[in-house]
This record gives sequence, C-alpha cells and structure tokens, in this order.
Amino acid sequence: MQCAESCETNAENRLALSVRGLNKTYHSGARSRAMAIPALRDVSLDVRAGEIVGLVGQPGAGKSTLLLCLAGLLRTDEGTINWFGEQITGHHVPPGLAYAPQRAGYYSFLTVREALEYYATLHDLSTANRAAQVEAALRAVCLHIHATRRVSTLSASLVQRLGLAQSLIGSPRAILLDETLCGEGLLFDPDVVSVLTRLTRRGITIILAAPNPVELHRIAARIIHMVEGRVVSSRRESDAAPVAAEQSVFEIPGRVPRRVAEQG
Repeated sequence: MQCAESCETNAENRLALSVRGLNKTYHSGARSRAMAIPALRDVSLDVRAGEIVGLVGQPGAGKSTLLLCLAGLLRTDEGTINWFGEQITGHHVPPGLAYAPQRAGYYSFLTVREALEYYATLHDLSTANRAAQVEAALRAVCLHIHATRRVSTLSASLVQRLGLAQSLIGSPRAILLDETLCGEGLLFDPDVVSVLTRLTRRGITIILAAPNPVELHRIAARIIHMVEGRVVSSRRESDAAPVAAEQSVFEIPGRVPRRVAEQG
C-alpha cells in the first residue's frame, strides 16, 4: 500500500515543463531606427504533468509569445525550456506538443472532417489510426454531427471546437491553447470542461491563455498572471471543478448537447 501511494504521489508531482530565465525581444523598424520591444523578461515556471494552468494577461503581456516558445515555434533569446526532461533547441522539439492559436486557419471549402483529416496527415499515423483519431476527436468535442458541414458555414464557437479537436490528434502529452476557447463561453461549457479535465486525468498537461481570469477559475488548477512580459504572480485555484467520473476522453457521448446541435 505504501509503495502504491508513493508511486502515485511521484506521478502527480513529476514535472512536465520547466522554464528558466526566458527572454525574448522583438525588433522593429529600419536598422538606423530599430526599436527593441521586450516580449518576455526572465520568465521562469514549472508545470506538473496532468495540470491545467491558466495564463492570464492583457494584450501585449507576452502570453502568445510564451506559448509559441513553449511549442518550439519561436526561438528565444535566452533561457531554457524543458518538456518531459528534454530541452527545446534550435534543432530539437520534444514530441507530443500540441498548439492551437486563437484564430486557427482552415481552408473554408473543406468540411469539418476533411479539415481534421488534413491536419492529421501531419502526424506519423497509419491510415486506419488517422481515421480513428479524427472520428474520436470529432465525438470528443461533439462536432461529429457537423462533420459534413463546410468550415465556412460554422459559427465562431464551432470553429473553436474544431481547434480543440485538432489539438487532440496525435496523442499529445501537452496541449497549449492560446485563447483558443475564449470569447464564446466555451470555458463555461460543462462538456468542454469535461473534455479538458478527462485529458488531465490521463496525465496530459494543458496550458490555456486568456485575457482575464474569469473564464479560467472553474477549470484551471493554477493561474499565472503576466504583465509586460513578466510573470507577476502564480496562485493555485481551490475551486477548480473536475468531472465526477474518470473515463476516456474519446468516449462517444451519449447525447449531443442541444446548444451544440443548434449552433450554425
């Protein structure tokens, strides 16, 4: 019993992400009048495996820059980023990172299913596995009933669900959402909260960015505030509400919420 409890504690406390001394500066203007714009200033933070972390700050606080660096899509000027014990370098990004921006770009002439199938080809998956993961992702976010609709006909809320579905493909170990679910009330949606919480129960780490903490209080276990490229506070939320029963994130829903079915 003691061994089992110890192993469980170690699993809960293991780090997924370790960031130390991150700095990033953008340069703008002609060489003679170049402006240096600090985006990240000595950012350091740790995130445990299976933790949901909210990243809060007004536009220009550095949230998007930080998530791009964490995803390996933007090089830093200084500092180190380690995912699952592996460091991001100019030539190496640890596998298992999924990133979704606030406004994901999809070919408007594709159907919802075709859009996911297209992005699924970017992963090293067999044809059968790719099809299975696309179907599972659609059902996980209740998009399967809209699978044959053109992306151009979707409401903003459904496009956001599509962005979340995209991030589920490829068996990610960490998901980075840059205001992907903000603005349409999805972080108050019990079905979306259920999906995110079940992901963390599988040990998947989630970092969500939002301009204010209101949308994150119900779901995030910890909220990190950024101001002008700096982490100014990090506090744990005691009222984060997990779903009642653990189950696979790709379980087929027993019903489709009416609000999802009616969204146009």
